[in-house]
Amino acid sequence: MKTLREILFERHRAAEPKLDVVRQRALASLGSGKSGAVRINARDRPTWISALLSLRWHLAGLSAAWLLVAILNSDRFSTSTAMANASDSTPRQLLLALKANRRQLSELIEPPAAEPIAVPRPRTEAQQPTQMA
Repeated sequence: MKTLREILFERHRAAEPKLDVVRQRALASLGSGKSGAVRINARDRPTWISALLSLRWHLAGLSAAWLLVAILNSDRFSTSTAMANASDSTPRQLLLALKANRRQLSELIEPPAAEPIAVPRPRTEAQQPTQMA
């Protein structure tokens, strides 16, 4: 019994010489034609410039991210100016603000005083004892 591979080889054996001719023409157009080896020109070799060009979209994205970081860290967006303006207040204002802050924290942390909840008694306790005669 023949395998599928043997059947395909027998069927397409006539195409092999045609494919050899096509291969020879392609090699002749690439190389010098005298030898079957293909020469690689210096222009075809990868260089550091071509490596950088292949990474251009990645480098553009990273550059944009670093630019955004630099903008957000600039003085225009920093909170140091707001803190400097807040430090111009008097000690009395600072003390009042501190007391208000402590009061708000104590209200948030401490649970409110809960009134005792009236729990209904079970019916068995609410019934009067019966008298036997």
